[in-house]
Amino acid sequence: MRSAGWLVRWVCVASRLCLVLGEAPATRILPKHSISGVSAGADMAVNHFVALSGSVVGAGIVAGAPYGCNLVEGSDDKCGSAPAGTRWSKLLPRFATYMHSRAAAGLIDPLTSLRGKRVFLFSGRSDWVVARSVMQAVKRQLSRFTGPGTIKSDFHVNAAHGWVVDGATCGSGPPGSSSSWCEPCCCSPSSLLACKGHDLAGRLLQHIHGKGSRRRAHARAPLIAVPQAPYAMEGRTLDDSGLWHTAYVYAPWRCRIPGEWWCKIHVHYHGCAWGAEYTGTDLLMRLGLVEWAEALDMVVVFPQASSTTDEAGCWDWTGKTGTLFDTRRGAQLHAVAGLLKDLPRILESEVQPEPIAV
Repeated sequence: MRSAGWLVRWVCVASRLCLVLGEAPATRILPKHSISGVSAGADMAVNHFVALSGSVVGAGIVAGAPYGCNLVEGSDDKCGSAPAGTRWSKLLPRFATYMHSRAAAGLIDPLTSLRGKRVFLFSGRSDWVVARSVMQAVKRQLSRFTGPGTIKSDFHVNAAHGWVVDGATCGSGPPGSSSSWCEPCCCSPSSLLACKGHDLAGRLLQHIHGKGSRRRAHARAPLIAVPQAPYAMEGRTLDDSGLWHTAYVYAPWRCRIPGEWWCKIHVHYHGCAWGAEYTGTDLLMRLGLVEWAEALDMVVVFPQASSTTDEAGCWDWTGKTGTLFDTRRGAQLHAVAGLLKDLPRILESEVQPEPIAV
């Protein structure tokens, strides 16, 4: 157990997990990390990327909308199905003005912090929930800030709306059957879409972090359940923040060695009705992310939204939790940042048990 008088020291390696022992979680430094998200989780990932860009090394956006799309979202679903007549050439400059005003007010990190950051974008050809044009707008918006050669887009897979896997984690039966977690690639929105030969998690993470020489490996460690209540903003509750009671962390055993925090960090945001409140935790182990966590020496954080502010358990990308939702002062982003700052303590308490002598 850690004593009350923690020894103050830094442990920090480049873009990896940084820790200042001796400071309360709220005052620790936000570690460098990458992010990804799908559907409303992709909207959340875009907001996270822009608001906390000084600490984010790269992002993967799967079926999301541009930063500021809340300004125009309504019954016509411009940020989703994007009906004919949606004029992104007029909307994107408005969103840019919004971004600059947020930055000028100190509510988000300087937009120059986005420069050089790598982004992976995915839009399925059969996705009618978030239209291709919306993701093309994301590409146009972010490329202006990240610069040339930073964005890789994959808009050619005949996939519906959801997170794509190559089928290895779906289960014993064929996609769409009762013994499979996955739906067929092409046809219906799903938390998991089986698209043969398409390892979305691997392609995304390798674009952000570099390919390296290792392949994905078998997940060997259990998930760590982390109460989210300690990270709620002062004066806020989990319920009025739209947060589930528990987040989950996957960390390879070698990333849990006390005093040796050096692994990369990745944050993944789920889609509507695809959080643990609805699906349990098995889905988290089937996204392909934990296998790549083992291969890339990476800790994966799975924050969880709830149905308390949105009946479908969506992340807040329209301002239901407050007008500052897409800034550092947003209730949900504040909680996620607090959890990331507290990762060293969380991992230290979950070290690999010693083998039992027989």
